[in-house]
This record gives sequence, structure tokens and C-alpha cells, in this order.
Amino acid sequence: MGSTIKHAALSYARKGWKVFPINPNLKTPLATLAPQGHKNATSDQTTIEQWWSAHPNANIGLNLEASGLVGVDVDSYKKDCGFNDFMVGREMPATLRQKSARGGTHYIFKASKGASYPGKLCSGVDIKYKGYILVAPSRFDGGEYQWQTDDEPADAPDWLLTAKSDRQKRIEPKAQAQNDVSGPRTGVNVNQVQADASRGINWHDNVLRLVGHMIAKGATDTEVHETTDALTLDGYTVDQTRREIQVMIDGAQRSGYDNAVSRSPHVSEFSIEALQLDRSGRPACNHANLVKLLTEHSDWLNVFVTDTFDDVRKVLKPLPYDPVSDFQFKLRLLADNDFTKVCIWLNHFGMIAIQKPTVIDAVYAACAQQSFNSLADYLNHVQKRYPANDCFLDTWMTQFMGVKTQGSDERAYITAVSRLFLIQAVARAKEPGCKADSVVILEGDQGTGKSTALRILFSEEYFGDQLPHMASKDASSYLKGKWGVELAELEFKKKTEVETIKAFISRQSDNYRPAYGRQEIVSARTCVFVGTTNRDDYLVDETGNRRFLPVKTGAINQEALVDNRDRLWAAAAHAYDANEQYWLVSDVAVIAQDQAKQRLEQDPWVETIGQKMATFNEATIRDTFIECFQDLAEHHISTGLNRRMSKCLLLAGWVKDGKFNSGSRRNQVRFTNPSPSEASPDTNSDF
Repeated sequence: MGSTIKHAALSYARKGWKVFPINPNLKTPLATLAPQGHKNATSDQTTIEQWWSAHPNANIGLNLEASGLVGVDVDSYKKDCGFNDFMVGREMPATLRQKSARGGTHYIFKASKGASYPGKLCSGVDIKYKGYILVAPSRFDGGEYQWQTDDEPADAPDWLLTAKSDRQKRIEPKAQAQNDVSGPRTGVNVNQVQADASRGINWHDNVLRLVGHMIAKGATDTEVHETTDALTLDGYTVDQTRREIQVMIDGAQRSGYDNAVSRSPHVSEFSIEALQLDRSGRPACNHANLVKLLTEHSDWLNVFVTDTFDDVRKVLKPLPYDPVSDFQFKLRLLADNDFTKVCIWLNHFGMIAIQKPTVIDAVYAACAQQSFNSLADYLNHVQKRYPANDCFLDTWMTQFMGVKTQGSDERAYITAVSRLFLIQAVARAKEPGCKADSVVILEGDQGTGKSTALRILFSEEYFGDQLPHMASKDASSYLKGKWGVELAELEFKKKTEVETIKAFISRQSDNYRPAYGRQEIVSARTCVFVGTTNRDDYLVDETGNRRFLPVKTGAINQEALVDNRDRLWAAAAHAYDANEQYWLVSDVAVIAQDQAKQRLEQDPWVETIGQKMATFNEATIRDTFIECFQDLAEHHISTGLNRRMSKCLLLAGWVKDGKFNSGSRRNQVRFTNPSPSEASPDTNSDF
């Protein structure tokens, strides 16, 4: 197949056509070779030979304008395709014709020099010129592009050249709003779609439309499968059908058919009387009209939204005339070019004198009125798909993170931390600003994949590992839009750093002024912190370590983690909704303190105290210096050394017990040894 594709690409180049590589089985440019997409197209055979030798299965993209061509893309498999009606009274010249992977037709013509073409001819028919198409033998969505004729491209017909002006005359507000906003943009005759699919007629496309329609109507995964199981064709198993259907379900849900955006009722028509008119009786180009169109017209309903998770304006669905289906579209950030596309649509609608600043204001207002939470939607989706699974929450660290336990106490600790880790993250996603200051610290050798595992769990979109210094003002703004934040190579060097870290991770909200912002904002935290380190002695302060929950990892199974990620978050979300606490109970908290104590950085003085002071019942700091460091002159003992010795006595197991009341040690701090060893006959345990 690879050599066939390369041969075809070279043959197109010999015609003078400009081609470029597309990702295999997709329609997106191969970014490593064509970073500028169709603008990188060429007819240079040496370059093409290199491209397809490196990627023999890459699809072929054809830059139409650069090749002097224009194409008419007829989606004849769509029920609302208006091509036949459009062609009444018009003649289609004999020209090069290609069948698309989904069963549509591409008519290829020579472009008229200096001509300009509209993006859309009529319902279900696009004009491709300022862009590209895939050409045979490219593959997409299970189908293959095939040439139906070998005719030379004919000159573009006159009706194509005049289509733009014809279209402007034909488009009326009522004709713009025929799409069902609660699902795919074409109406679905469920009975007809099921009947055609069961006979094998355009099975994939018909089932895709059915699935999108059902998801838009609120059907669960199980309900969809119950309907589509009956559409299994001869030669296939129900399991095979289910696997393919599940991909369609996931695509429909990612496209927002089931998300939390508040969707208005079906808008079959948009009355021009609903708009404010100018003196000539045309819709006025004002803010009120534009906002109404962008929030109520079926072409724009829930296109421009605000993602409340990261408080960012985004595009949820394809814009009118975009050459991509709802299923192919991926949620993206609002771009400057989107305002231009709105202007073009408004021009076609009849608003000729539109001003771009007014459009920008209206788009921002539409975003403010139409909001959703992408992370909350994800959790709701996986909860619908997977049931609660307490056992999974208990064991996932031992299953996927290579954690090994010894003894009942350690098993109880790892089980509790495994649950807390995920449920705490769900709590922050569903209730931003809630108290969630436990920091799980993943210990393991360098290169074992700790950071990659976190990136898999929280996903690339919501994960961060470049937190600025916590004392800086940039640290707070960095947390915006983050769900999991890695504290990489965690280690505490000074007590002041420990206090800074504790204070930072304990906050429930952040105050900061955004870049170019005029006012300070308060943002409730949506993230949890996770530490990673390859050390086992990274704690230096023996107090206040309840926040840090160490877990020693082993061989991390990243592939299994990818496969089970959704199930893990579903289990955690179910547990959170059942009001399970996400902090340690008293018994496990005691074990956690012991685990943290084992990670304390050891001072060599602790060992010296253990050896020299084992038989003593009580002592002062001065007594300890005299016994442990007999050569150290008393006047060299500074305040800093006194503090260090006090800390080492505590680490060695000694206890502060008030002060001495009499003798030469009067008013000095009294340290007692809870378990002194038996003194030898020549050893005196009292100073």
C-alpha cells in the first residue's frame, strides 16, 4: 500500500499538482513534514520521494488553489444534501471525478484565473479552493478515496463562478436554521437509518448518525449498545460491533452532545422579527442583535462558550462553513480568525456594514452566557460509563504503580493513601476551593516514569510540572486551569522553605492580578499537589509532616494506567458523591507519621547521641555536648549548635520534660530518655 501511495503522489506531481503528506487514516497534515499544512505542498519529486519514503502510509493532500484547481465536494450520503435541487437547470460538464472515503463525490475543475469562490454552494455541498482535499488512494474512516473517471479537469462552469452572488440572494434567515441543535446538524430519521444500516447500506455513516442522535437525546452507553447490537452485520460479532460503536459514543460525547452546556430547545427557524431593524428594514448591526444571533441561531448555538474550569473562552463546535464534522471537531481555544468567520457569516445573513470590534464584543458576551465545565463533564461522563468500584480504589497503586507492602500497617496505609489521592482530586474538581492539603509523594528511582504516570492520570490538558517558586507571585497564576501539579524532585533544604511549602499547599484560593489585568482576582483552587523524588531522606522538619504522605513506587505499568484511567476516576467520583472522606482517620494517621519519620534527613549527631547517651536517664543540651564532643570548647557552642543538638535529641527519641529546678542545671531544659539501656558497672547515668 505504501509504495502505491508514493507512486500516486509522484504521478500527481508530474501533472504539476501540489501535494503534501497527511497523517495516515486522518485528514490532518503530518506536522513533522508539513508544519504549515497545505502551504507546504509541492510538486518537487525529490521532496515527495523523501516524504513518502519516511512515511509510506501517509495520506495525500492536494492544495487546490496552488494546483490551479477548484473542487465541488458533494456529501450525497447526507439526507439534507441539496445538490440535486441546485443542479436543476444547470449542466455538469464532463470532468475529473473522485469518490470520497464516506461515499460522497468530488468534482474537480480548472480554476478560473483571478476567480473567487464561496465556501459553500448549498446544503451538503462545499466548494474547495482555499485549502485542500484528500486524493486517492488515501484512506479515512474505514473508506478509501477512488477516482471514478480519468477525464482532464474541465474549466470551472459559469454557475460555479456565479454561485457566490446566487448564494447571497438565496440565503435568508429561515434557511440558515434547519439544523437540530440537540444533536448532529442533520435531522435523523431513526427508523430509516436503522433499516439502511441493518441492510449494510452506508453502515458506518448511518450508525454514526444514529449514535450521535441517541447521545444528544440523553441515552446512556448501555442503551445505545442495546439498540445497535441488532445492527451487527453478517461476518461480524456483537463484540466487534460494540467496540466500534463505543468509539462513536466517545466521539459524540467529546463533541459535546451530552455535556453540561445548557442547550436551548430545537430551533427550526430564526425569525428576523426577533431582531432590531434599521430604517431600511434590515437587521441592525448592533450588539443586541449580534449577541442574540450568536446565542440563539442554530448555526451558532453553543459554539462560543466559557470553560468555567479554567475560565477561558473556547469554541465547542465547528463554525458554519468549517470543513469538519461535529464528530471530528475537538474543543479548542477561541482564535482571532473566528471573529472574521463571524463577520463573513453576518455578511451572508444580510449585515453588510458590520464592524469587527462589535463582533468581538458580541462573541465575548456569547461566551459569558454559554458556559460549561470541561473537567466536571469528563467526570460525569466516566461515572455514567463505569460503576463504583471500591476494590479498584484500594489496589490501583499496587497494580499500576509498582507499590509493594509489608505487614498489615503498611497495607492499611497504602490502601488509605490510594483512595485519598484520587478522591481528593475529584473533590477539588467538583468543589473548587475545598480543603485538600495532603500531598502524596511518589518515591522511586530516576527514569521509572513517576512524572509520566501523573501526566497520564491528570491528562496533558490539566497537568502541570513547571510550578514557579512558591514565594513568587507567578506561582498563584500558574495554578489556573490545573488539576494536578507536580512538585518535581521534592526536597526540603531549610526550615524556611518547609514553612513556605506548607503555607502554599494549604491555601484554598489564590489572589493575583492576571497579565495585562487591571484588578486582582480571587480564584478558588481546582488542583492538588503531588511530589516526586528519588531520595528517601527529603524531610528535614520533624513536625508538621502530616501533609506529606510518602509512597515508594516500583515498576510503573504506564500502558495499564492508560487503559484504566477512566475507570479510576469514575470510581473516585462515585466515592466522592457517596460522601467518602478524603483525609486520613486517626489510626492510619499514626502510621503516616511513622512513614514520614522514616524519610527524615538523618543528622550524624543522632547516631552519636544513641551511642554516647544510651544509658543516661536525663540530660541538658550542655550535658550532651560534654558527653558526645569532649574536645569542643564550651565557648564555641553557638545558638545554632544548641538548636541542632535539641533537634537531634528529639530525633534520637529523647523527650523534653520541663526544666531542672535545682543545682548547676537549674532553669536549663530537661530532656529525658524514655528507654535508657542498662548501664555498665563503671558508668554513671547521672551527671
